[in-house]
Amino acid sequence: MKTLAYYSQENFRDRDLGDYFYTVVSEDIEKSISVLDCFCDYLNIITPVKKTNTIHSLLEEILKENGKEFENKNIRIIKKQFEPDLPETTVTDEQMRFILNSLFQYVLFSISLNGGLGILTRSVEPQGWKVEAKERFQKDMKYIEILIILTHFDSQEKSLDLLPSLPTDHREEGTDLILQMVKKTVEKNRGAMETKSYAQKGMRLISLFLPIERRNVFQFLLPADRQKKVGRGD
Repeated sequence: MKTLAYYSQENFRDRDLGDYFYTVVSEDIEKSISVLDCFCDYLNIITPVKKTNTIHSLLEEILKENGKEFENKNIRIIKKQFEPDLPETTVTDEQMRFILNSLFQYVLFSISLNGGLGILTRSVEPQGWKVEAKERFQKDMKYIEILIILTHFDSQEKSLDLLPSLPTDHREEGTDLILQMVKKTVEKNRGAMETKSYAQKGMRLISLFLPIERRNVFQFLLPADRQKKVGRGD
């Protein structure tokens, strides 16, 4: 509209009148845009959106952010299995991002060239579990498990590289500190973390167990964030 008003100035014989016309129309357009923006913001603050798919969205986002590093080390995603409609966790978004970011930094430091990475998520109940951290779980609470699988894949042999297991007692101080910080954060949120190595398979597993949020959680989104949610079909 502003462009049309600008070119319409030429249709006025009186130059001053044309300039005045353009100024008035431009101001009206700016006012209308401001009113519409305010109305959109109003709709956002009175219409909360149910929080869903947070863990999967963060995983996909972090994988994308680290895509170049994975490519440089020729790390392949050998398996990515996400449970549909995975519940929300009681862990805050900021802490969840720290946990996942730190884990993927550990993966990049630890996995060898041509390695493989698997990521699985599921909701579980603690009954009958045979895990070392079982005493940390509450019987009446359900949990989300995030399983990270690291393998050392030999592309020439097309089989798992039977390398010695990743050292547990003599790991580099930096990567060991990363896992310690992640574990502390998880445990502070009433969760648990376990790591296991399988020497013959050249495989390492990292399991996170996070408490499920029983309540429906709602959030208020900015217009841009709301469009992203709609675009993903959430």
